[in-house]
Amino acid sequence: MSDERLVEWLKKDLHKSEHGPSDESLTELVNDAKRLIKLYLERPTRLRPSAVTRELNALARGFEKATKAAEKLGNQGLLMIVAMSEVNQDSGDLDMRPHILYLQRMAYLSRKAAEVSQQHSRSARDHKGGPTPTQELRELVSALMLTYQEVLGIRPIHTVDKISFLAERGFTGFVKEALRLYAPEGVVFEGRLIDKVVEEKLPIRDLKYFDPPLLP
Repeated sequence: MSDERLVEWLKKDLHKSEHGPSDESLTELVNDAKRLIKLYLERPTRLRPSAVTRELNALARGFEKATKAAEKLGNQGLLMIVAMSEVNQDSGDLDMRPHILYLQRMAYLSRKAAEVSQQHSRSARDHKGGPTPTQELRELVSALMLTYQEVLGIRPIHTVDKISFLAERGFTGFVKEALRLYAPEGVVFEGRLIDKVVEEKLPIRDLKYFDPPLLP
């Protein structure tokens, strides 16, 4: 019943869209939102931001080592990988460079993510405790924003009502409605806090994502 309520809320909110999303897309978004809220707000043990920083730096080091190894192996290494995968491919068509570029990008993004996590760690004052509820909300909003944009193909917007000075429509309204329906018992976020977090996360809409290069 909660799922149907959120689907209907989305239909009402998006009814003026030039190319309204299908019912299948709306249902997929609702299911993803329910799963993400459970993941971020119900999971009992999660790393502190300071620990996340440490692991992201370790991840970056791993990608940097992988990049160096890929550069040394060159196309000879890719040829062996393709051979092990039993793909029938002419060795002249193999090119390791896109894979090296991917590893370099992942190393760079891991480093940048570690820097952001370190800033969150300081702001949350978490060195002696676990992640704060606000930190959980930030991570959840980031995940919901990416999912909203990917599933619906609609740019998330944050529109503040001129009378209440709160955002109750668009993406921000969707987050609030989803939290009302699916947040664990006792987990409540003030409307103005949600507005603030969404506004902080809006630049995520413009990040350029890329997929790993496919093997030939």
